[in-house]
Amino acid sequence: MFYLVVAVVFLLFIITWGSYRVVAGYVVPPAHFPKNVPTIPFYYTLLPLLKEVDQEGLWHKYLKKPLTEHGAVKIYFGGAWNVLITRPTYIAQVFKQDDVFLKAGNHVKNPHSVLALYTGENIISSIGENWKRFSYIVKPGLQADVDTTIIVKNAEKLIKLLLDEQARKGAVIMSSPLQQYTLANLSEALLGSSFNTIGNPEAPMTKLQTEIKPHIFNPFYLNFPMLDHFKIASREEARRLVRKFKAELANIVLSGHHHKHPEGMDSSHLGCRLVTAYETGILNRYHFEQNCVSTFLAGHENPQILLLSMMRMLAEHQDLQVQLRQKILDLSPEDQLSASALANLPLLTSVIYETLRLYPPISQLLNRRTTEDVLLGDNILLQAGTYVGYNGYTTNRDKEFWGPDAEEFRPSRWGETIEDINSLFRRASSKSTFISFHGGKRTCLGIKFAMTGARLSMSMFLRNLEWQLDPTWPKKMTPAGPLMPKMLRLQFKKLEAMES
Repeated sequence: MFYLVVAVVFLLFIITWGSYRVVAGYVVPPAHFPKNVPTIPFYYTLLPLLKEVDQEGLWHKYLKKPLTEHGAVKIYFGGAWNVLITRPTYIAQVFKQDDVFLKAGNHVKNPHSVLALYTGENIISSIGENWKRFSYIVKPGLQADVDTTIIVKNAEKLIKLLLDEQARKGAVIMSSPLQQYTLANLSEALLGSSFNTIGNPEAPMTKLQTEIKPHIFNPFYLNFPMLDHFKIASREEARRLVRKFKAELANIVLSGHHHKHPEGMDSSHLGCRLVTAYETGILNRYHFEQNCVSTFLAGHENPQILLLSMMRMLAEHQDLQVQLRQKILDLSPEDQLSASALANLPLLTSVIYETLRLYPPISQLLNRRTTEDVLLGDNILLQAGTYVGYNGYTTNRDKEFWGPDAEEFRPSRWGETIEDINSLFRRASSKSTFISFHGGKRTCLGIKFAMTGARLSMSMFLRNLEWQLDPTWPKKMTPAGPLMPKMLRLQFKKLEAMES
């Protein structure tokens, strides 16, 4: 099977470009790439097509040794060879020299691809004046306080959904319920609209996402986006679905803002700011849609993945689940639902940070390109036009900073007090040994929303539920893309306090 796939790929390249030399340039790194870093085999990113794998297994077999020893490797991904870096000093250099290691999203790297149509130019991928304009619109909305009663209300709905599913099936596959929940939080708390997703798998946004994802995250087309030049039937269907999704999302956001926030760009509400920017011409239709999509994706997928990973960790560490539940129950009923009070609960914050350290939702990102020749560290020469990215899964496990047990889940490493925890967070971030929120000028703008949602969600879950891993779950991570437990299955028990 492997050799058949490789042969087909070669044939397609030869037919397309008519040059064996060009074909070989895809199988081996270009001649100008640095010779003093290892090369990950070309077929590495195709392995999920060929056999059952997960990202942790692939990391241990192919990436761990070269990345930890050399701090950088050459890797083929997204239709191009890239330099993937993990050494914290290299990461810090990339974040500091943002104008040299410039963002280059899919709309730059593969502008003809279905993925570029989907993600486009937005607050995450843009540069220059567009990035400044998008930041002016989006940043105040993401960093404002949200109505936490929305998250509490949605958590109550989700808890009922989980218990109903548990009663019917004896266990719950968590990915879909948590997606419905985080989509509801995003739409109602950030965008001021409603996707009507919790308990409704037929909701348009849920249904379209379910249809789109197999097209978008197909490893074959992710690695060979040049095939999107051809009018392949499945890719044309993917384009149709993406256009439909973007139009429906934009229209839902627009429909939720008739006179809701008359202060317009003076509002701190993200949905209002996006709509006002579009209606006043600050954003054209394309950029309005693409920033709605980026908000949609980052605003629900990353919180969903964080909750999946946290619930797995607390299921595997039952003593910690009991301890954290008691810490929350020791708070007053009001403080159990207070974002500020929960932010001052040390164990809760340390569990969130430790989960993010070991399992960053976006474990690998290859979205920068050098604007000039640059020396990475002391001896790795990157010529202008080289695509560069980083692997947070490796960097966050740096043993020099985190110690010999860096690969173990140990929330206590963060400290006993909230001051100690916040101090370590700042130090690890500044040294680029904790990059789950990225860093530098392009640090994630949604940290506050993500942490508020995670704290309130876990407080609600732990007050009302006990859970454990379903014994039949095979303990697999996703094979590619976002890093999360694949089809996580949990068993729930309603706490007695909820029954009274």
